[in-house]
Amino acid sequence: MDPIQLRVINAITVGSTSPTQVKITKSNTGDLVLCLEKLKQIMNWQEGNKIELDNGKVRTKGISCFWKTSVSPTDASSGVLLTFNSDGSINLNCGVVEIGPGSKTTLAQILAEKMKMPVSKINVIMNVNTQTSPTHWKTVASMSTYMAGSAVLRAEEDLIMQLKKAAAVALKCSPEDLDVGNMRVFLNEDPTTYMSFKDLVYGFQYDNGNTVGGHIFGRGSFVMSRLTHLDPATGTGKAGPTWTLGAQGVEIEFDKTDFTYRFVKAATVIDVGKLLNPKSAMGLLMGGMSMGLGIGSREEFLYDENAIMQTTSFRTYKMMRYGENPEYVVDFIETPDLSAPYGARGIAEHGIIGIPGALGNAISLAADIDVDKLPITPEYIWKKKTGGKNDTY
Repeated sequence: MDPIQLRVINAITVGSTSPTQVKITKSNTGDLVLCLEKLKQIMNWQEGNKIELDNGKVRTKGISCFWKTSVSPTDASSGVLLTFNSDGSINLNCGVVEIGPGSKTTLAQILAEKMKMPVSKINVIMNVNTQTSPTHWKTVASMSTYMAGSAVLRAEEDLIMQLKKAAAVALKCSPEDLDVGNMRVFLNEDPTTYMSFKDLVYGFQYDNGNTVGGHIFGRGSFVMSRLTHLDPATGTGKAGPTWTLGAQGVEIEFDKTDFTYRFVKAATVIDVGKLLNPKSAMGLLMGGMSMGLGIGSREEFLYDENAIMQTTSFRTYKMMRYGENPEYVVDFIETPDLSAPYGARGIAEHGIIGIPGALGNAISLAADIDVDKLPITPEYIWKKKTGGKNDTY
């Protein structure tokens, strides 16, 4: 059976259950079938997944699917503190550690979107001090946007409520008559009547000098909800809030005479829920795909008979080099996660997950072997083909 059609038939869909018997919905997973259909186009599947070339070479394509959730404590939490500067710009303080995926940029975008203000006016506090920064469970599991983003939205609601209350005093109206945007609090019926953030955030001063209000700051917190411990006897329960799924493909050119191969293309189609930052998402997934190819083709820890590691430097621990990378293609499906900020799913780790498997499927097809270990080196393929008894095909 065609590998893509096989996966379409067996795709996780609405009405399925997870391995721990959680009911599957569009919201908590996405649309794997759409991911597969788009991957089919990207990989030019209609030309075939095995094409014989000249000089003893063959070009093959392998695919895989992935889905992932986090496994967190049922009480994992995240907090955010928002404070104002004198010019009305906002400081965003949270416990998320920036380790590369651009999580804090995404949090700034979420804040700017809700406040209807330029993201350039959001000052993200990059340093994290566990003594003074709001607590964040861990910067792991592709959960920073989900958890801290939810806390940002709640902190914004707190901030907006205070801004409207302060502006209502100055404008002599009800807070319900006001809206927020462009670093102002303005009348719904007449946006030209407004108070700037900078005139409110440290208290409003009347002409005679009397001052009301005070320093406005917003606080928001989020804690995982509806998670349960797994039943030791049955394995049932809900260990994570939601899943991210997708499909990946790898195309290689394989030399049947010496069992070497080169990468031609690597592709990922992922259901991101809502794409908040296209450039950072593409870069993040491409980096994961490159790591997956490295793990699949060459990276490993080797030990001698005394259990002493031999791959202790970049001379012996082989990594992907410049010029060895293939064409990377990333595309997105958007099926919103209704429990997440603006519907966005976690994507930080997902680029790596299915790439080694897709590579293994491509090599299995090219070399006519069953791949059962990583990395898949030419030596490994030679041993599988010949039993290591000779050096001929």
